[in-house]
Amino acid sequence: MPHLLRFYSGEGKPTLLSRQDGEVAPVELEPGKQEDVDFSEKKACIGYRAPEGYLPCVNKAINVSQCPACNYLDMSKAYTVGDFSGYPSLYEEAKKEEYCLYLAGFGEDIIKCGVTRKERFEMRMREQGADFGCIVATYTGPDEIYQSEHALQYKFNFNNAVRMAEKMRRLVFDKNTARENYSSAVELVRSSGVLPDFIPNIIDFSGHYPRMTSPNLTYSVIGEILGAKGEILLFRSQGGREFAVNMRTKTGHFFERK
Repeated sequence: MPHLLRFYSGEGKPTLLSRQDGEVAPVELEPGKQEDVDFSEKKACIGYRAPEGYLPCVNKAINVSQCPACNYLDMSKAYTVGDFSGYPSLYEEAKKEEYCLYLAGFGEDIIKCGVTRKERFEMRMREQGADFGCIVATYTGPDEIYQSEHALQYKFNFNNAVRMAEKMRRLVFDKNTARENYSSAVELVRSSGVLPDFIPNIIDFSGHYPRMTSPNLTYSVIGEILGAKGEILLFRSQGGREFAVNMRTKTGHFFERK
């Protein structure tokens, strides 16, 4: 059975990146088509991502999505928290890249402050399932930006991360209220003087995701694929009911596509 390493949708189609018989390949779920995907209870470490690709767990750890050893080796930490330990060549490259500090809005009331490479800003918003996004500052290299991120989070009580459960609860929201609250947060930062002055360019990402009316939480997929919002897979049953699957909880599980 294929082993789910990662679910992503920022590039368009909902995709299950999986490993089977030592080969890593994407499994795309086509919006508008019927799918029947069942996830087993069996779970094993996904291994870790390195410059040469996704490598398997050397410990063959089970009952865990990613073991501590693979988590330490995973190069994604360089991009999520600026930890380049073990990857000095990545750090040398990063020092030349342009980074951005952003605010991401989820639903009506959650504002996250985060960091990404500027060229990946819009992709990063869609990967997270953000409804609104705005760059509030840019930096060359990763050395200073994470300090600014922490300072902004502390001063304005912005989220450092958004739990999947919170995102699931905000699949349906009042868009006008959400935009008003998000715009107020951006203006609060701009007018505070904490960062160099900037002209806000607020981007509405909500149109990238399927519009839901009353989604129900479920744990397997059987029905018409509607799309995804970040790591939330959305589909409609034959009876017309809407369902949402938290795909982050499926990472490390084995699955069968019938």
